[in-house]
Amino acid sequence: MPASTHSPQTTGETLDFAVITTAALPWRTGPAYLSLWHACGLAALGYRVLYRIPRLSPDSQRRLWGKVRFADDAAHFAWLAEEAGRLGCPALPRLASYPGRYSATLRSIVPLRPVVAGLPPCRALILEEPEHLAWHPATPPRHRIAAGRVVGVVMTNYPHYVAAAGWPGARLAAQVVERGHRWLIRRHTDLALSISPAEGLEWLFRPQREARITGVLSPYATVPPVTAETRGVYFLGRLVWDKGLDQVIELARRSAIPVDLYGDGPDAAAIEARAREVNAPIRLFGPHPSPWEWLPRYRAFLNPSRSEVLCTATADALVAGRHVILPDCPANRPFLGYPNAHPFDDLEGALRALERAMGEPPAEPTTIRHDFDWMNACSNLARIALE
Repeated sequence: MPASTHSPQTTGETLDFAVITTAALPWRTGPAYLSLWHACGLAALGYRVLYRIPRLSPDSQRRLWGKVRFADDAAHFAWLAEEAGRLGCPALPRLASYPGRYSATLRSIVPLRPVVAGLPPCRALILEEPEHLAWHPATPPRHRIAAGRVVGVVMTNYPHYVAAAGWPGARLAAQVVERGHRWLIRRHTDLALSISPAEGLEWLFRPQREARITGVLSPYATVPPVTAETRGVYFLGRLVWDKGLDQVIELARRSAIPVDLYGDGPDAAAIEARAREVNAPIRLFGPHPSPWEWLPRYRAFLNPSRSEVLCTATADALVAGRHVILPDCPANRPFLGYPNAHPFDDLEGALRALERAMGEPPAEPTTIRHDFDWMNACSNLARIALE
């Protein structure tokens, strides 16, 4: 795939912000959505912004998406601009790319060169998943990056995923990953931001804080409210056992309440087989780019996962005015003050929470819609990054 015709290094200007991400749409993952809104929102606030995304070869596109989606950067950028509009984002800022390769083993896009190469000077550089973006061994240290401040947004619990992988020596590997990522964040950033208490950053021994810099796409606030006839229960996420799908199956079996699963993943067939084996009322619907279109059928989101740093699907459901049944864990603490969030500690508690959600109407989601407004989130990010 040829280099971008929108290359930033020829402009000679100083940016206010550069936003660099480990993933971009159409890969529908947290960093893709978060970085898109940060870039668009900062531009909408009047800042000069560059948004740099990974550029994938045809082979990597086939591994990730099952087919070649984009012949070059121009095609990807045009699609992304249209998709941002469909999602209710402000207009895209200037775009650029860096070469990456999708690794099925790591389930990640690996940079093939330093992601800051050729970056023009900027007042603040926002690295979405800074430890991941620094995987390339030639990535320069902080003092060689032409930015007034480098802010890393930490949002993925990589050691958890490594430890849960089931490989021989996985727990030891997780410890190595954690220590390596600590060093990378210290080496390449001035400030680390965590999007939830699940990713405590005290171990960095450098400036760090937790901040509300995330939001929810505006279409979720337009979903019609729950009525007495709205009885559906759903799960939305990657279909891997690590997301707590065994609990979803058991809750559906014991409650006899059907649960619809939206998403895809390597364990989808095994999950469907397990549900059939125990006679649990589970249906798989695959991924969907616009969940707000089918949300009117559902009353509650059942999300037993403990692996996220902050689950965006939980915020989406609460903004849409749905009940959410979720474990009481650090990742979910930002949600526990909202009346439609029903935490549990064990399977019996989850059954009680599900029963409550099915028996009472959700409260009006006014407060969370304000708290998870994207422009408020981007204003917070700009204030922190430039202070």
